[in-house]
Amino acid sequence: MSNSIPQRTYWPTTDWQTCEPEAVGLQQASLTPMQAYIDEQLPGLQGLLIVRHGQLAFERYYQGFHRHSLNSISSATKSFISALVGVALAQGKLRSVEQHMLDFFPEIAKQEQDTRKQAITLHHLLSFQTGFSEEYPFEFWRNPVLTSVQRPMVEQPGERFFYDNLSVDIISGILTRVTGMKAAAFAEQTLFKTLGIWRDQDVRFAWKQEGTGPHTWHGDALWDEQDGYPWKVTLQNTNTGSFGAHFTAREMAKLGFLYLNQGQWDGVQVIPQEYIAASTRQQSAGGPPVNANYGYLWWIEQVRGMHAFFASGYGGKYIYAIPQLDLLIVATASTEQAKIDREQHNKIRALIPDFIVPAVDQK
Repeated sequence: MSNSIPQRTYWPTTDWQTCEPEAVGLQQASLTPMQAYIDEQLPGLQGLLIVRHGQLAFERYYQGFHRHSLNSISSATKSFISALVGVALAQGKLRSVEQHMLDFFPEIAKQEQDTRKQAITLHHLLSFQTGFSEEYPFEFWRNPVLTSVQRPMVEQPGERFFYDNLSVDIISGILTRVTGMKAAAFAEQTLFKTLGIWRDQDVRFAWKQEGTGPHTWHGDALWDEQDGYPWKVTLQNTNTGSFGAHFTAREMAKLGFLYLNQGQWDGVQVIPQEYIAASTRQQSAGGPPVNANYGYLWWIEQVRGMHAFFASGYGGKYIYAIPQLDLLIVATASTEQAKIDREQHNKIRALIPDFIVPAVDQK
Protein backbone atom coordinates (compact mmCIF):
# COMPACT_ATOMS: atom_id res chain seq x y z
CA MET A 1 0.00 0.00 0.00
CA SER A 2 1.24 3.49 -0.82
CA ASN A 3 2.23 5.67 2.13
CA SER A 4 0.44 8.69 0.64
CA ILE A 5 -3.04 9.44 1.94
CA PRO A 6 -5.47 10.71 -0.72
CA GLN A 7 -6.54 14.32 -0.33
CA ARG A 8 -10.28 14.56 0.33
CA THR A 9 -12.59 17.52 -0.09
CA TYR A 10 -15.31 16.02 2.10
CA TRP A 11 -16.01 13.04 4.36
CA PRO A 12 -19.16 10.91 4.15
CA THR A 13 -19.85 11.01 7.88
CA THR A 14 -23.40 12.22 7.37
CA ASP A 15 -23.83 10.53 3.99
CA TRP A 16 -22.13 9.90 0.68
CA GLN A 17 -21.93 12.45 -2.08
CA THR A 18 -23.12 10.94 -5.34
CA CYS A 19 -22.16 11.57 -8.94
CA GLU A 20 -22.44 10.07 -12.39
CA PRO A 21 -19.86 7.37 -13.14
CA GLU A 22 -18.14 9.44 -15.83
CA ALA A 23 -17.43 12.23 -13.32
CA VAL A 24 -14.87 10.00 -11.58
CA GLY A 25 -13.53 8.19 -14.63
CA LEU A 26 -15.90 5.23 -14.75
CA GLN A 27 -17.08 4.52 -18.27
CA GLN A 28 -20.81 3.84 -18.24
CA ALA A 29 -20.53 2.02 -21.55
CA SER A 30 -18.26 -0.51 -19.87
CA LEU A 31 -20.61 -0.94 -16.92
CA THR A 32 -23.71 -1.60 -19.04
CA PRO A 33 -22.71 -5.20 -19.92
CA MET A 34 -22.27 -5.83 -16.19
CA GLN A 35 -25.94 -5.17 -15.58
CA ALA A 36 -26.90 -7.70 -18.24
CA TYR A 37 -24.61 -10.25 -16.58
CA ILE A 38 -26.16 -9.55 -13.18
CA ASP A 39 -29.68 -9.99 -14.55
CA GLU A 40 -28.74 -13.31 -16.10
CA GLN A 41 -26.32 -14.83 -13.61
CA LEU A 42 -26.88 -13.25 -10.18
CA PRO A 43 -30.47 -13.47 -8.92
CA GLY A 44 -29.07 -13.43 -5.38
CA LEU A 45 -27.33 -10.05 -5.64
CA GLN A 46 -29.06 -7.52 -3.39
CA GLY A 47 -26.89 -4.44 -3.66
CA LEU A 48 -23.82 -3.15 -5.52
CA LEU A 49 -21.98 0.11 -4.81
CA ILE A 50 -18.92 1.63 -6.47
CA VAL A 51 -17.07 4.51 -4.81
CA ARG A 52 -14.22 6.30 -6.56
CA HIS A 53 -12.31 9.32 -5.28
CA GLY A 54 -14.75 9.40 -2.37
CA GLN A 55 -17.82 9.79 -4.60
CA LEU A 56 -20.61 7.21 -4.73
CA ALA A 57 -20.75 6.81 -8.49
CA PHE A 58 -22.77 3.62 -8.84
CA GLU A 59 -25.52 2.36 -6.55
CA ARG A 60 -27.97 -0.36 -7.50
CA TYR A 61 -30.29 -2.47 -5.37
CA TYR A 62 -32.20 -5.57 -6.35
CA GLN A 63 -35.08 -7.73 -5.06
CA GLY A 64 -36.69 -4.75 -3.36
CA PHE A 65 -33.67 -3.91 -1.19
CA HIS A 66 -32.72 -0.26 -0.75
CA ARG A 67 -30.14 2.05 0.82
CA HIS A 68 -31.73 1.72 4.27
CA SER A 69 -31.83 -2.09 4.25
CA LEU A 70 -29.74 -3.69 6.96
CA ASN A 71 -27.69 -6.62 5.73
CA SER A 72 -26.26 -9.59 7.57
CA ILE A 73 -22.64 -9.31 6.45
CA SER A 74 -21.73 -12.80 7.73
CA SER A 75 -17.95 -13.28 7.91
CA ALA A 76 -17.23 -9.72 6.75
CA THR A 77 -17.91 -9.02 10.44
CA LYS A 78 -14.34 -10.20 11.03
CA SER A 79 -12.92 -7.11 9.30
CA PHE A 80 -14.95 -4.85 11.61
CA ILE A 81 -13.46 -6.72 14.58
CA SER A 82 -10.00 -6.10 13.10
CA ALA A 83 -10.80 -2.39 12.89
CA LEU A 84 -11.84 -2.37 16.56
CA VAL A 85 -8.49 -3.90 17.48
CA GLY A 86 -6.94 -0.94 15.66
CA VAL A 87 -9.07 1.51 17.64
CA ALA A 88 -8.10 -0.21 20.90
CA LEU A 89 -4.44 0.11 19.92
CA ALA A 90 -4.91 3.81 19.14
CA GLN A 91 -6.49 4.35 22.55
CA GLY A 92 -3.83 2.40 24.43
CA LYS A 93 -6.27 -0.27 25.58
CA LEU A 94 -4.06 -2.75 23.73
CA ARG A 95 -0.27 -2.30 23.66
CA SER A 96 0.61 -4.21 20.49
CA VAL A 97 -0.32 -7.20 18.36
CA GLU A 98 2.55 -9.04 20.06
CA GLN A 99 0.65 -9.25 23.35
CA HIS A 100 0.05 -12.84 24.36
CA MET A 101 -3.47 -14.21 24.26
CA LEU A 102 -3.24 -15.71 27.74
CA ASP A 103 -2.36 -12.30 29.21
CA PHE A 104 -6.06 -11.50 28.82
CA PHE A 105 -7.23 -14.76 30.41
CA PRO A 106 -5.29 -15.11 33.68
CA GLU A 107 -7.76 -17.68 35.00
CA ILE A 108 -6.67 -20.01 32.19
CA ALA A 109 -3.03 -18.91 32.03
CA LYS A 110 -2.26 -20.08 35.55
CA GLN A 111 -3.33 -23.62 34.65
CA GLU A 112 -1.97 -23.82 31.09
CA GLN A 113 1.11 -26.00 30.66
CA ASP A 114 1.36 -26.11 26.86
CA THR A 115 4.16 -23.74 25.85
CA ARG A 116 2.72 -23.54 22.34
CA LYS A 117 -0.49 -21.99 23.65
CA GLN A 118 1.50 -19.68 25.90
CA ALA A 119 3.18 -18.36 22.74
CA ILE A 120 -0.05 -17.36 20.92
CA THR A 121 -0.26 -13.60 20.35
CA LEU A 122 -2.86 -11.23 18.93
CA HIS A 123 -0.87 -11.41 15.69
CA HIS A 124 -1.52 -15.14 15.48
CA LEU A 125 -5.23 -14.72 16.25
CA LEU A 126 -5.65 -11.94 13.68
CA SER A 127 -3.83 -13.86 10.94
CA PHE A 128 -5.37 -17.28 11.70
CA GLN A 129 -2.06 -18.93 12.57
CA THR A 130 -2.69 -20.03 16.15
CA GLY A 131 -1.87 -23.73 16.01
CA PHE A 132 -5.22 -24.64 17.60
CA SER A 133 -7.02 -27.84 16.65
CA GLU A 134 -9.50 -27.28 13.84
CA GLU A 135 -12.18 -29.33 15.59
CA TYR A 136 -14.99 -27.39 17.23
CA PRO A 137 -15.22 -28.13 20.97
CA PHE A 138 -18.34 -29.92 22.19
CA GLU A 139 -21.13 -27.41 22.91
CA PHE A 140 -18.69 -24.55 22.39
CA TRP A 141 -21.64 -22.18 22.00
CA ARG A 142 -22.30 -22.31 25.75
CA ASN A 143 -19.22 -20.13 26.31
CA PRO A 144 -17.47 -19.66 22.97
CA VAL A 145 -14.72 -17.33 24.20
CA LEU A 146 -13.35 -19.43 27.06
CA THR A 147 -14.03 -22.73 25.30
CA SER A 148 -12.12 -21.49 22.26
CA VAL A 149 -9.13 -20.47 24.37
CA GLN A 150 -9.11 -23.90 26.02
CA ARG A 151 -8.92 -25.84 22.75
CA PRO A 152 -6.01 -28.27 22.35
CA MET A 153 -2.96 -27.29 20.32
CA VAL A 154 -1.72 -29.32 17.34
CA GLU A 155 1.25 -27.23 16.18
CA GLN A 156 3.35 -24.17 16.91
CA PRO A 157 1.75 -20.75 16.38
CA GLY A 158 2.74 -19.19 13.06
CA GLU A 159 3.27 -22.45 11.20
CA ARG A 160 0.02 -22.74 9.25
CA PHE A 161 -3.10 -20.80 8.27
CA PHE A 162 -6.52 -22.21 8.91
CA TYR A 163 -9.75 -20.27 8.71
CA ASP A 164 -10.76 -20.18 12.36
CA ASN A 165 -14.03 -18.53 13.34
CA LEU A 166 -13.35 -19.21 17.01
CA SER A 167 -10.18 -17.11 16.99
CA VAL A 168 -12.31 -14.06 16.21
CA ASP A 169 -14.65 -14.89 19.08
CA ILE A 170 -11.55 -14.85 21.29
CA ILE A 171 -10.62 -11.41 19.94
CA SER A 172 -14.14 -10.14 20.62
CA GLY A 173 -13.80 -11.44 24.17
CA ILE A 174 -10.44 -9.69 24.54
CA LEU A 175 -11.97 -6.41 23.35
CA THR A 176 -14.68 -6.78 25.98
CA ARG A 177 -12.10 -7.39 28.70
CA VAL A 178 -9.89 -4.42 27.82
CA THR A 179 -12.69 -1.93 27.12
CA GLY A 180 -15.25 -3.03 29.70
CA MET A 181 -17.97 -3.25 27.08
CA LYS A 182 -19.03 -5.58 24.30
CA ALA A 183 -17.62 -4.97 20.84
CA ALA A 184 -20.78 -3.34 19.43
CA ALA A 185 -20.96 -0.81 22.27
CA PHE A 186 -17.25 -0.03 21.94
CA ALA A 187 -17.74 0.38 18.19
CA GLU A 188 -20.74 2.66 18.58
CA GLN A 189 -18.96 4.94 21.04
CA THR A 190 -15.73 5.17 19.03
CA LEU A 191 -15.41 3.95 15.45
CA PHE A 192 -19.05 4.18 14.41
CA LYS A 193 -19.55 7.58 15.99
CA THR A 194 -16.63 8.92 13.96
CA LEU A 195 -17.66 7.29 10.68
CA GLY A 196 -21.39 7.93 11.02
CA ILE A 197 -22.45 4.28 11.22
CA TRP A 198 -25.71 3.38 13.00
CA ARG A 199 -26.61 7.09 13.12
CA ASP A 200 -30.30 6.25 12.90
CA GLN A 201 -31.55 5.30 16.36
CA ASP A 202 -34.14 3.07 14.70
CA VAL A 203 -31.30 0.62 14.12
CA ARG A 204 -31.73 -0.40 17.77
CA PHE A 205 -34.05 -3.40 17.98
CA ALA A 206 -34.61 -3.14 14.22
CA TRP A 207 -35.17 -6.90 14.01
CA LYS A 208 -38.32 -6.41 16.11
CA GLN A 209 -39.76 -3.73 13.85
CA GLU A 210 -42.05 -4.60 10.97
CA GLY A 211 -42.45 -2.66 7.78
CA THR A 212 -38.95 -1.13 7.64
CA GLY A 213 -37.31 -3.73 5.40
CA PRO A 214 -36.53 -5.67 3.58
CA HIS A 215 -33.53 -6.56 5.74
CA THR A 216 -31.49 -9.74 5.98
CA TRP A 217 -30.92 -11.15 9.46
CA HIS A 218 -28.38 -13.76 10.48
CA GLY A 219 -30.10 -16.84 11.80
CA ASP A 220 -27.52 -18.03 14.35
CA ALA A 221 -26.72 -16.85 17.90
CA LEU A 222 -28.86 -14.46 19.94
CA TRP A 223 -30.16 -10.94 19.49
CA ASP A 224 -28.97 -8.23 21.86
CA GLU A 225 -32.09 -7.86 23.98
CA GLN A 226 -30.25 -5.58 26.42
CA ASP A 227 -28.99 -2.79 24.15
CA GLY A 228 -30.64 -3.66 20.86
CA TYR A 229 -27.55 -3.42 18.65
CA PRO A 230 -27.97 -5.25 15.34
CA TRP A 231 -25.00 -7.49 16.15
CA LYS A 232 -25.52 -10.99 17.49
CA VAL A 233 -24.40 -11.94 21.01
CA THR A 234 -23.42 -15.04 22.96
CA LEU A 235 -24.96 -16.36 26.16
CA GLN A 236 -22.36 -14.28 28.02
CA ASN A 237 -23.56 -11.13 26.17
CA THR A 238 -20.31 -10.71 24.25
CA ASN A 239 -20.66 -10.02 20.55
CA THR A 240 -20.01 -12.80 18.09
CA GLY A 241 -16.73 -12.05 16.35
CA SER A 242 -16.83 -14.15 13.22
CA PHE A 243 -20.34 -13.20 12.04
CA GLY A 244 -23.48 -11.46 13.20
CA ALA A 245 -23.04 -7.74 12.44
CA HIS A 246 -25.62 -5.92 10.29
CA PHE A 247 -25.12 -2.73 8.28
CA THR A 248 -26.48 -0.90 5.28
CA ALA A 249 -24.39 -1.10 2.12
CA ARG A 250 -23.48 2.57 2.49
CA GLU A 251 -22.25 1.91 6.04
CA MET A 252 -20.14 -1.01 4.84
CA ALA A 253 -18.52 1.36 2.35
CA LYS A 254 -17.48 3.68 5.18
CA LEU A 255 -15.23 1.03 6.70
CA GLY A 256 -13.58 0.46 3.34
CA PHE A 257 -13.14 4.21 2.89
CA LEU A 258 -11.44 4.48 6.29
CA TYR A 259 -8.95 1.84 5.18
CA LEU A 260 -8.40 3.49 1.79
CA ASN A 261 -7.46 6.57 3.81
CA GLN A 262 -5.06 4.53 5.94
CA GLY A 263 -7.05 4.90 9.13
CA GLN A 264 -7.58 8.65 8.87
CA TRP A 265 -11.04 10.23 8.91
CA ASP A 266 -11.62 13.96 8.57
CA GLY A 267 -8.27 14.89 10.09
CA VAL A 268 -8.34 12.28 12.87
CA GLN A 269 -6.10 9.19 12.87
CA VAL A 270 -8.77 6.75 14.06
CA ILE A 271 -6.65 3.63 13.56
CA PRO A 272 -2.83 3.73 13.50
CA GLN A 273 -1.51 3.86 9.96
CA GLU A 274 0.98 1.11 10.77
CA TYR A 275 -1.83 -1.21 11.84
CA ILE A 276 -3.81 -0.50 8.66
CA ALA A 277 -0.71 -1.31 6.60
CA ALA A 278 -0.12 -4.56 8.50
CA SER A 279 -3.78 -5.54 8.23
CA THR A 280 -3.89 -5.12 4.47
CA ARG A 281 -0.63 -6.84 3.53
CA GLN A 282 0.04 -10.55 3.53
CA GLN A 283 0.59 -12.01 7.00
CA SER A 284 -0.02 -15.60 5.89
CA ALA A 285 -0.51 -17.54 2.69
CA GLY A 286 -4.22 -17.82 3.40
CA GLY A 287 -6.32 -20.52 1.79
CA PRO A 288 -9.95 -21.71 1.84
CA PRO A 289 -12.72 -20.67 1.81
CA VAL A 290 -11.75 -17.61 -0.25
CA ASN A 291 -8.40 -18.90 -1.56
CA ALA A 292 -6.52 -15.63 -1.24
CA ASN A 293 -3.69 -14.41 0.98
CA TYR A 294 -4.55 -13.15 4.46
CA GLY A 295 -3.70 -10.07 6.52
CA TYR A 296 -5.32 -9.20 9.84
CA LEU A 297 -8.89 -10.43 9.24
CA TRP A 298 -8.75 -9.01 5.69
CA TRP A 299 -8.16 -11.01 2.52
CA ILE A 300 -5.37 -9.91 0.15
CA GLU A 301 -4.97 -10.47 -3.59
CA GLN A 302 -3.80 -8.99 -6.87
CA VAL A 303 -6.48 -7.84 -9.28
CA ARG A 304 -5.26 -7.10 -12.79
CA GLY A 305 -1.78 -6.59 -11.38
CA MET A 306 -2.87 -4.24 -8.58
CA HIS A 307 -2.88 -4.77 -4.82
CA ALA A 308 -6.36 -5.26 -3.36
CA PHE A 309 -7.74 -6.12 0.06
CA PHE A 310 -11.25 -7.11 1.00
CA ALA A 311 -13.71 -8.24 3.63
CA SER A 312 -15.67 -11.29 2.56
CA GLY A 313 -18.92 -12.75 3.88
CA TYR A 314 -20.73 -15.94 2.93
CA GLY A 315 -22.49 -15.85 -0.40
CA GLY A 316 -20.84 -12.74 -1.80
CA LYS A 317 -20.89 -9.94 0.78
CA TYR A 318 -17.85 -7.82 0.01
CA ILE A 319 -16.04 -4.64 0.98
CA TYR A 320 -13.35 -4.55 -1.70
CA ALA A 321 -10.65 -1.86 -2.00
CA ILE A 322 -8.06 -1.18 -4.71
CA PRO A 323 -5.85 1.64 -3.36
CA GLN A 324 -4.01 2.25 -6.64
CA LEU A 325 -7.32 3.23 -8.27
CA ASP A 326 -8.78 4.88 -5.15
CA LEU A 327 -11.63 2.47 -5.78
CA LEU A 328 -14.06 0.78 -3.42
CA ILE A 329 -16.74 -1.81 -4.19
CA VAL A 330 -19.45 -3.07 -1.83
CA ALA A 331 -21.74 -6.00 -2.55
CA THR A 332 -24.57 -7.51 -0.53
CA ALA A 333 -26.18 -10.81 -1.41
CA SER A 334 -28.68 -13.46 -0.41
CA THR A 335 -27.45 -16.20 1.90
CA GLU A 336 -30.32 -18.46 0.86
CA GLN A 337 -29.59 -18.09 -2.86
CA ALA A 338 -25.92 -18.83 -2.15
CA LYS A 339 -26.97 -22.23 -0.81
CA ILE A 340 -28.56 -22.92 -4.20
CA ASP A 341 -25.81 -21.39 -6.34
CA ARG A 342 -22.53 -22.41 -4.72
CA GLU A 343 -20.63 -20.19 -7.14
CA GLN A 344 -22.55 -17.01 -6.28
CA HIS A 345 -19.70 -15.56 -4.21
CA ASN A 346 -17.17 -16.19 -6.98
CA LYS A 347 -19.47 -14.68 -9.61
CA ILE A 348 -19.93 -11.51 -7.55
CA ARG A 349 -16.21 -11.20 -6.89
CA ALA A 350 -15.55 -11.70 -10.62
CA LEU A 351 -17.53 -8.54 -11.38
CA ILE A 352 -14.51 -6.58 -10.18
CA PRO A 353 -11.81 -7.78 -12.62
CA ASP A 354 -14.23 -8.56 -15.44
CA PHE A 355 -16.36 -5.40 -15.50
CA ILE A 356 -15.57 -2.76 -12.88
CA VAL A 357 -11.80 -2.37 -13.14
CA PRO A 358 -11.93 -2.31 -16.97
CA ALA A 359 -14.43 0.55 -16.68
CA VAL A 360 -11.92 2.72 -14.81
CA ASP A 361 -10.17 5.38 -16.84
CA GLN A 362 -6.61 5.06 -15.52
CA LYS A 363 -5.15 8.00 -17.44
